[in-house]
Parts: sequence; C-alpha cells; structure tokens
Amino acid sequence: MHYIVMDLEWNQPLSHRSAAYRRLGSQLMFEVIQIGAVKLDAGLRMRGSFNQFIAPANYKKLHPRISRITGITQDDLEGAADFSEVFARFVAWCGEDFVLTTWGCDDISVLHQNIAFFAKGHPIPPVYDLQRLYGEIAGDTKNRFGLKNAMNALGIQPSPEHPFHSAVDDAYYTALVFQRFPDPEAILKHPQSVRAFGRVRGRQPGKTDTLRFSSLAQALLSRPAQQPNCPVCGKRANIPEGYVMMAPDRCRALADCAEHGLLMIDLTLEKDAEGGVRVKRSATVSDEQSAAYVKTKHLQWANKVAASRQKEASA
Repeated sequence: MHYIVMDLEWNQPLSHRSAAYRRLGSQLMFEVIQIGAVKLDAGLRMRGSFNQFIAPANYKKLHPRISRITGITQDDLEGAADFSEVFARFVAWCGEDFVLTTWGCDDISVLHQNIAFFAKGHPIPPVYDLQRLYGEIAGDTKNRFGLKNAMNALGIQPSPEHPFHSAVDDAYYTALVFQRFPDPEAILKHPQSVRAFGRVRGRQPGKTDTLRFSSLAQALLSRPAQQPNCPVCGKRANIPEGYVMMAPDRCRALADCAEHGLLMIDLTLEKDAEGGVRVKRSATVSDEQSAAYVKTKHLQWANKVAASRQKEASA
C-alpha cells in the first residue's frame, strides 16, 4: 500500500452574472486548472510527484484573484490538456492499492463536481482527511488547522523552491506534515464526505452590539474582537487571518463558525446617544458558503492582512 497526497488549484467565473456561470453554475461552480500530488510508500518515503495544468473549458479567462494567489498565468494553461485527459493520467500515476489523502475537504468537493461534469461515470476512490487527523494528534478536534499552522507547529520551514499555492508544492508540504504523524494508517479513520455547492439565497442573519471600548486599537486586542460570536448560534468563532482597515473608522475580518460557516466581522467607531465614542461590532453570515469559495476568500484575505501589516510597518 502507498499514500497519495493530492492538492488542486481551480479557476472561478469572473462574475456570477456572466453567461457561462448563469448557464453552468449549478453544475460547475469551479474548474480545476492544476492537479498536484506526491506519492509516499508505506514508510512515508517520497517516491514521486505529479504536476499538470488543465485548460479550462468553460471559465476560460483566469480570474485575476486566482492568478494573484497561485501565481498561475494564462500562458501556463495555453496548450494544456483538458480535465478528462489529465485526470486519467493522474489515476494511472496513482497505480494500485493506494490511499488518497488531502488537507481538508475543499479539494475533494471541487474534484467531485469536475468529475461529475467532465468524466461522468468515473468512480471516485475514497479520500481521507489529513487535516482532521492532525487535529486529533494535536489534541484539538474543534478547530480546523491551516497547513502553514501545522508546519509551524512541527518546525517545518518553507523553501523558495516550493512556493505556497502551487498544487504540487502544497502537496509536498502536506506530505512533510504527514511524515511526522506517528501512525499513518490512522488516516483511515478520517474518510471525507463531499460538500454540496450552492449559493445561499435570501438575506443572511446578522447581529450588531456595542463594545465598551472607545478606540479601534483597544477593541482589536479584546476577546470580543478576536473571538466574535456567531449571530445565529452565539458560539465563539475563529478568526484565522486578522483585521484589515476598510476606512479610518472601520475594520473587517473573516471568521469561521463551525456550524454556520463564513462570517463577516466589522468593528466600527461610532458616536453614542450621549455624544461619546464607542466601537460597534457587527457579525453577518456570508451569503456564499461553498467550501471552495470560502477557501479562496480566506486566501485573498490573508494577502490583504499581510499587505496591511507591511504598510503599517513601513509607515
């Protein structure tokens, strides 16, 4: 038996009002544009890698956000094979008697939809979640750890030869994390299930409350800002990246509620009825909750936070 650690990159429509998305969005929300993978033997030694671009057939123009995050360009996709051909090559490369793994369930959900659209009838092997196994090993099964967080905790340093957000390089780093697990066969206890895609319709629930702080700087250091409550269930939500200043008197962060998904958290400085100044906190459930959208949004937000902090450091 051997292990396959897989990672995907995918493109999205330029607009949900585009003709292609209106025609196909319910069947194909994202198109896979790169399959990357690393093969490990039973002793978790690396035995090879797979890396191929895929020419998108429907959302043909690469979304600028995807290009910025992944470093993939339109030229990289020119002349690439279509999804069915690359997926067939990937299946052949995997060989026999393998365990397919990914970090989290986003990739398998996108892959499942692309297989259903482009390669109808092709069987999908079971896929297992290394992210959930890492949480079990770390003693925290409630939170979803990012790959970079797991690398930091295990002392794994990134290298310039393997840039993040390239499918094969993310698979490589995931394989390095997997190599630190004490019992690799424990991954079989964490099968993945495919999440259905779909836009959440209608006005999403939100909640606004007033904090006791009179400045954004004070509020940002507080627990109500760093662990905001979900407006639906009231449970504490996790903020993976941080806040970005949207205006001199307002900042925003993305948060994740385990039950209700992606949240938008705003801290706004406003005058109260007595003429004083207080910080108001608002939390709103995002109207888009597909796993792939949430992953892309968090990647985009991480870049915004990094750029904001760099700007503050140079000021």
